[in-house]
Amino acid sequence: MALTLVCALFASACDLNKYQLGGGRTDADLGDALDDGDGGGGIDAPTDAPVDASIDACLAITERCDMLDNDCDGETDEDFDTQSDPRHCGGCGRACNQPNTAGTCAGGTCSFTCLPGWVDRDNDPSNGCDYFCTPTNGGVEVCDLVDNDCDSSTDEGLDLENDVDNCGTCGNVCRALHAMPTCSNRTCGFGACDDGFADIVPAIAGCEYTCPVFPTRAETCDNIDEDCDGRVDEGSLPGTGADCNPSGFGDEGACQNGTTQCSFGVIQCVGWVGPSSETCNNIDDDCDMTVDDGFDKLNDPRYCGGCTPCSLPNAVPGCSMGSCTVAACLSGFVDHDGDPANGCEYQCTPTGPEVCDGIDNDCDRLVDAADPSLIVPTNFCRQAGTCAGTAPTCASDGCGGPVTWQCPYGGATEDTCNALPLQEQRCDGLDGDCDTRVDEAYPTLGDACNDGGVGACRAFGQLACNTAQDGITCVTPTPPAPQPETCNNIDDNCNGMVDEGAPDDVIHIVNGATDFYMYAYEASRPGAGPSDFGTAEHRSCSKPGVMPWRNVTYTQAVAACAAAGRRLCTEAEWQLGCEGSAGLQYPYGNTYLPTACNGRDNDPDCVGPDDDHVVATGTRHGCPAPAMSQCISPYGAHDMSGNLREWTSTPVGANAFRVRGGAFDNVAQGLTCDLSFIALEPSFAFANLGFRCCSNTP
Repeated sequence: MALTLVCALFASACDLNKYQLGGGRTDADLGDALDDGDGGGGIDAPTDAPVDASIDACLAITERCDMLDNDCDGETDEDFDTQSDPRHCGGCGRACNQPNTAGTCAGGTCSFTCLPGWVDRDNDPSNGCDYFCTPTNGGVEVCDLVDNDCDSSTDEGLDLENDVDNCGTCGNVCRALHAMPTCSNRTCGFGACDDGFADIVPAIAGCEYTCPVFPTRAETCDNIDEDCDGRVDEGSLPGTGADCNPSGFGDEGACQNGTTQCSFGVIQCVGWVGPSSETCNNIDDDCDMTVDDGFDKLNDPRYCGGCTPCSLPNAVPGCSMGSCTVAACLSGFVDHDGDPANGCEYQCTPTGPEVCDGIDNDCDRLVDAADPSLIVPTNFCRQAGTCAGTAPTCASDGCGGPVTWQCPYGGATEDTCNALPLQEQRCDGLDGDCDTRVDEAYPTLGDACNDGGVGACRAFGQLACNTAQDGITCVTPTPPAPQPETCNNIDDNCNGMVDEGAPDDVIHIVNGATDFYMYAYEASRPGAGPSDFGTAEHRSCSKPGVMPWRNVTYTQAVAACAAAGRRLCTEAEWQLGCEGSAGLQYPYGNTYLPTACNGRDNDPDCVGPDDDHVVATGTRHGCPAPAMSQCISPYGAHDMSGNLREWTSTPVGANAFRVRGGAFDNVAQGLTCDLSFIALEPSFAFANLGFRCCSNTP
């Protein structure tokens, strides 16, 4: 049925021989001509065998080694050598291809050789050469932590217990100095020492000590190690251990025999004691059979009754018939009881007859009134008024004072402690101690005082008795009220600060783009007066009628201006402030007026032929007193000509600053506004040199 269908599909006569159908296995080239229902469209073996049996046909293909007749020649696998082909050794598909091998086939049996670097460790052909290893040392195992024979074991068959070249571990070679090395129980050691050597240091392997004598012999006293044990002259040596005493005294008194001993190769007598100088020690030191001969134990306090010196408290000791005595007392001590055993037991220094002071002056152990020798003073107590009839007593004042003569006046006076001398106890305007003086206990009574106020608000008065009559107090008028602060070295506003924010007399100078403020007067110290230059230097001031600040350095001037919140004027500012915008020759004009400013020509003869000196700011010479100055610039600056030269902040060179203006000792040529004096170093100061300050704000 199937074949009929195939022939019909091709529309031609069906020549089965064309397809060479036979009894062999169908090939895929047969297509769907014969379908056995397996979905593959071909004739399969062995499922197609019934069909092949019914169809005498074969589809030829190239012969394969699969136990089938692929080429339809009636032979099976005829092109394959299963006896020598390593791909099909002993049967189809039996390849000689074990891992890491080169396989061959002989007689149908596989054999192989291992690839380089591989070994058949387990002799199992199925897994080929299973161990990666290359034999070393000719395949002979040695101790090197390497599998030399490639048997998967390392260093097998080696004696690590006793091998001196591999003792305990491979490569651990046993060595010994001057001895045969050994290995036992994996531990290096050594045998007998070589001739002439000995082992005396256990920490060193071998015999490290070279014998000084070989062969060895018994030790003698010669400083040589004759028995080679590392020691010299040890043990009992000939000639040692015998009694000896070079002094010839033997065991007499302090003398003692010694023994002969070997010392540094020589037999010496050691430990012997010979005679020495006799000392007081109850021993016969000089071995003359007499103890402590030469020492006076009857009269010498150093050896009194024995060899122990007399030692008496606070005393110089003596000795009588072997007993210690007091020869003298130390300063400040007295032997009051006459017992030498306690020496000078009473601490006391005689100062004379007994007086009333709480001290035993005559050291008789009787003090003050207890001593009948005490003399009571006469005319000691005051007898005026209620003090009459008072007799002195020797006692303390009762208030912690010293013991002295006291007058027990009682309650009639202010002396509440009954002390001597009486003291005023109250401030009451009365003579409370009967001495005709009033309140002398308060020596500051009536002195000037203040109320503790601050600055100008402090009120001054006098110290007077307080209302409780037990002290004094300051009585003052009502203190002044705070005032605005001025530059006068006084805390005018009473805030604890001096001259802070005090106003200065300044002028405002405006000339084109130039706009600044300048002191109207030469700078002065706070607190300066009409004839007083002042001493305070915490800031500068600008005010009239006071002595200007002179003898000032550049550095001081800069600091004084800065403290006032200003700066030292520049040379250009100074000249503009002097000559004004019109450029006047002098502050007051272009014609010199000898009496306008305080220069050399302004010298009225008040006290002598030459009266050149500095005057108060804004003034000039006058008799008998300075007159109002006419030395005023167009801007209102005073004394820019004359009185004092002035520092400016303009530098000249590396370490100098310009000085401008004339002084009291300059003539007309030196009093002009445009005269530039020499520059001075900042440390320079002189009696005719001052300054004034400028600022950008009032």
